Amino acid sequence: MTLSSVAAIGAVSAYAGGSDSQGANTPRFSIRTLTAGPKHHFFGYYGISPWNQSGCALVCLETDFQDHMPSPEQPASIGLVDAKTGQFTKISETRAWNFQQGAMLHWDPRNPERGILFNDRWDGRIVSVALDVRSSQKRYLPRPISAVSHNGKHALSLTYGRLRRLRPVVGYPGAKDPNPKSPAPDNDGVFLMDLTTGKTQLVVSIAKVYRRLLKAHPELRRRHMWFNHTVFNRDDTRFLFLARANLGRGVGRRSAMFTANLDGSDLREVVPYGKRVSHFDWRGTTQILATFKPDSNETKHVLFTDGRNDYRQIGRGFLVGDGHCTFGPDRNWLVTDPKVPRSKARLLQIYNIETKAGLVLGTFPLGKYHTGDLRCDLHPRWKRTGDAICFDAIETASGTRQLHVVELDFSD
Repeated sequence: MTLSSVAAIGAVSAYAGGSDSQGANTPRFSIRTLTAGPKHHFFGYYGISPWNQSGCALVCLETDFQDHMPSPEQPASIGLVDAKTGQFTKISETRAWNFQQGAMLHWDPRNPERGILFNDRWDGRIVSVALDVRSSQKRYLPRPISAVSHNGKHALSLTYGRLRRLRPVVGYPGAKDPNPKSPAPDNDGVFLMDLTTGKTQLVVSIAKVYRRLLKAHPELRRRHMWFNHTVFNRDDTRFLFLARANLGRGVGRRSAMFTANLDGSDLREVVPYGKRVSHFDWRGTTQILATFKPDSNETKHVLFTDGRNDYRQIGRGFLVGDGHCTFGPDRNWLVTDPKVPRSKARLLQIYNIETKAGLVLGTFPLGKYHTGDLRCDLHPRWKRTGDAICFDAIETASGTRQLHVVELDFSD
């Protein structure tokens, strides 16, 4: 399938000028639609590589529909996609998934060629599964995963029933909130799970963060809080997460970003409550990139150090608005997918923090799936070798949700 039939609109352009650019070489690239209809194929989230270690296969979900939220009785197929042909081969299925985050699919860092991790439903509970894709051997873990450490030792876990109640787009149908009447339960929050033994402990409670924020923000009183979007730093010594609450009609959702050690100690509010923090990635051990409003009504891509307020906007004049920002393996090139103003489309852009070179890879119309709980965000994610990016988009001719791949050539 050609780029034009994906309906990339507008000129593909390089960014090598302006107030935040010094100019530099940008890669040559090509884009192809990898999977095909009539069924829908998607990975569902950003910042997690769908490629196995050798790069010969990608993992994704396959569904018969995209026009409604799934019910607990509607599974999604899990399968391997041939990186060359796009052929999908089913290997399992899950009943814990959504269109925004899929089933939190991960290649197991301890077995990245043939082992995957994903969320599922078992005996009425939301759990996670470790699956060997060749032998089909399964091992169940007692809690779902929301992030996996780079060394494969631990996962972070959230309560998807609470997400289902308070933020349905990232919750799982049929999942139950164990504390539906509590604004800030002391037995829920971010859990740390040992991926070998399944041993789990609550490391940061919602109650602890709620009490801390309530001192300066009395408007949170009686508002129900939840946690979302957990990510380990690059050496697996700390993690970040968002604390969120809905303040009602006319005000909407408010968030703060926190970081902590794996045992929950040294808890830091690194993006203050009310700054509209949205998406993010760790650049390394201490630097974080996030989209939020540090000093105005404008959403910016901001780089800062964990525990400091040394906020620095990057890509000024090029990275405009919110996007699912994530770093490639070299920690200098990033990809992001901001909305196109006054349009039902998203851009796909890459930007180099060191050279300040940027490149628009394309503009992708999403039609009626540009917003709402069924939206098809591009959610870009890098290949392990840094020379390709996978993203979800609507294939124009069929109107189906499919995986697309950008091949990048950085050679001179």
